[in-house]
Amino acid sequence: MKNKVIILFIFILFLSLVYSISPIGLEAHKDSLVIKYNADDFYYKNLTFDHFDGSGTYSMSFDCILNNTIRICTLPVKETDYPKMYAFKLYACVYKNEKFFWCDYRVDITQFPGPLLISDFRPPTRGGNVTLSGYYLQLEIIGYIYFYNPYINDQYINSRDSYWVNGNIFSPKFDRINLSLLVYPGCGYRTILWANLQDFNITYQDPFIKQIEINQEIIDISGTNFYNQSIFVGVIIENKVVDPKDIILVDFENIKLKYNYSEPFSTKLSVQVSCCDYLSNKFEISYPPIPSSSNSIPKLKGGLLIINGNRLNSSLLSLNNNMSVIVGDSICSNISSTSNEIKCYLQPSNSTLNNLPIIVSINGVANTNKLLIEYDIPYITSYSQVSEEIQIIGYCFGNISSTGIQINGKQVSNQIMSINYDETILKLKVPNQNYNFNVSIKSNSIKSNEINVNVNLFARINEIPSIGNKLINFTLFYVNSSNINSIPTIKILNQKFNQSIKSISTKINETITCSFEIENYCGIINYEIQIGNQRYQSSFSYESPSINQCNLNSSEIVTCIGSGFGSGINETTSIIISNQTIITTTTNDQINYNQSISFKINEQYDINDELYINVCGLLSNKVKINTIPIIKNISLPNLFSTNGGNINVVTKYMNNNTNITIQCDNNKSGGDGEQTLEKELSTFNVSFKSPSINRTSVIYPKQGGILTIIGNDFYDPIDMVTIGDLLKCNDPKFINHTMITCLVLPTNNTSNIKYGESFNINVTINGKSGVSKVFKYSSQSDEIHQYSAARNIFQNLLLSILIIVIISLLFTTTL
Repeated sequence: MKNKVIILFIFILFLSLVYSISPIGLEAHKDSLVIKYNADDFYYKNLTFDHFDGSGTYSMSFDCILNNTIRICTLPVKETDYPKMYAFKLYACVYKNEKFFWCDYRVDITQFPGPLLISDFRPPTRGGNVTLSGYYLQLEIIGYIYFYNPYINDQYINSRDSYWVNGNIFSPKFDRINLSLLVYPGCGYRTILWANLQDFNITYQDPFIKQIEINQEIIDISGTNFYNQSIFVGVIIENKVVDPKDIILVDFENIKLKYNYSEPFSTKLSVQVSCCDYLSNKFEISYPPIPSSSNSIPKLKGGLLIINGNRLNSSLLSLNNNMSVIVGDSICSNISSTSNEIKCYLQPSNSTLNNLPIIVSINGVANTNKLLIEYDIPYITSYSQVSEEIQIIGYCFGNISSTGIQINGKQVSNQIMSINYDETILKLKVPNQNYNFNVSIKSNSIKSNEINVNVNLFARINEIPSIGNKLINFTLFYVNSSNINSIPTIKILNQKFNQSIKSISTKINETITCSFEIENYCGIINYEIQIGNQRYQSSFSYESPSINQCNLNSSEIVTCIGSGFGSGINETTSIIISNQTIITTTTNDQINYNQSISFKINEQYDINDELYINVCGLLSNKVKINTIPIIKNISLPNLFSTNGGNINVVTKYMNNNTNITIQCDNNKSGGDGEQTLEKELSTFNVSFKSPSINRTSVIYPKQGGILTIIGNDFYDPIDMVTIGDLLKCNDPKFINHTMITCLVLPTNNTSNIKYGESFNINVTINGKSGVSKVFKYSSQSDEIHQYSAARNIFQNLLLSILIIVIISLLFTTTL
């Protein structure tokens, strides 16, 4: 709209140069043209179109009103006016302040006022007659609309540079609102060059995809507004441009291309068509799963459904992996898949139909081919020989009571040993002396396919041999009648052993039992048994080592007790602990003594780690070592006082759960002398100091009494206390480590007593004596001593009171 207003404004401006008319605004509408002037300016009052074709003139008048300083002039336009608004000479009348000035042919023009309003003009890529709708669509004398084609390789660019306008443009009846144009094929955009120098960009319609069909490697795209020049056409699949060499056909409604989708998974792909770089809508194509076959399952039991085919899973890069398998109305559960196989569990079915469709959907993409499941159809897929058992493998085998079996085309009985619940494994008795036969199954009145079964010689070792046991027994199954009287031989296949040994004992029955005498070996033995022209290869293992316990002794030797520790002649047994390997070699004399093994512990091994034994590649169980603390050193003081002291015990193999106790060799809690302590056969002596005497109380000989002895290092019990050389102090008692007492008996024999003289006091405790000359006899009785003591106490009390009084007086004077 803005561009159209500018066009009309240019025209008005041109007129204004003549009359000095200067409009200040211009608005173009479908039903009017509005021009605004300053109030004192010249302005147009009416316009007259003088038609050169003899149709006369056509006049139109402006309605002008003054609004303050602005003059607004409105030219009403009707649809009937549009065809008449063209001329080669325009007659205009000019006014100022409502006064007429003059009218004259002042402008020679071919179009007025030029295209103002244009509809959305988008021709189809095929071209053809297309209508251009709008207003004021006047043309020059020649009935063309010129255009510019920016695509230099377009095959039409040099043929034409204009669009032909249908109809007689000189006729008054010519439709100047809806111009009918003959548009050439193309894509992208073109630029219309209007005669009054106004340009309009038009765009061909965008390509649109309606349908896509896939036929093997050919993709057929149907739609509209494609282009038939391949240089301008492209196909984009999943945001990747298809190689132009793979595009087979391009037309306005159809594109064909080669596209080889070789991925093994199902997916959806988006497709777009590009014409001159203009993109179509996005259209999704699907490469669906292709289930081609499935097994049969028991209808009333359900079971494992196996579907084979192609593209049966989704991309590993897919953020979603939503897969479903639906059989009839039943949903299969526990789905697992590869690109060629789906497995899921299908529930029992109550449907009356035995053939139901299978629909596989992966991330919303379902199979388009038709696949039906068939219930209760027996089928044999394979067989296996598990030891002496023959297992027929397949599905829908029925049950043992109703299922029949044919061997070499003949119905046989009592040959089925068992059928599992899922009806997928049938254990078969091998026909006597018939070890190559064809077998088929009949279940639910339907006969299965037939497969060939070839039963091979099988040997079973009767018991696991222990090391040192030379005689090994085997049972042979399925020996051909032609070989029944042959002597079995065994050959040891291990690289170190290369010998064939004949059976020393053979017993023929339904099976053959044979015995071989084999040298002392260990570990896993690979062997081949041959009887006649039949051979059987397998392996057996000697017993694995087993550890009951491992114990550490005070000499730091670890001994493990168990079985199977021997390793045969000149073979090695390894003990593994703390990632270290201790190797021992078994001699011929040691083979039968394989129940214990020992090794010296050292600093490389963590005693808390588990250990195990390797005998010729057979590993034992892992155990921890039962440890005991070992005392390496004890340090202690030469003599202990009553305050005790530290005993430092240096040990190995202790842990947080180890309890240490020290036990004396007697029940004494202490005392002078020596005590023997032991801990796990480690003994040491503890010596205490002899008692010492500092002072004693005094005793009046004729009165006797309790003697108090003050000193150090006293203990309980006390052996003896003596005064001087002869007098014994009776009933000694332990008060504490610094005080003991004893009883001095009274005596009248005081002639030899020297009062004031010191005598020896001897205290003996646990055989150790302490002597000190500190005891004195008192010459006064206890009463006198008590009076003297009271007097001393009274004197001391008076002295204390006197001191307190003096200090109080001094303190008061100071204040």
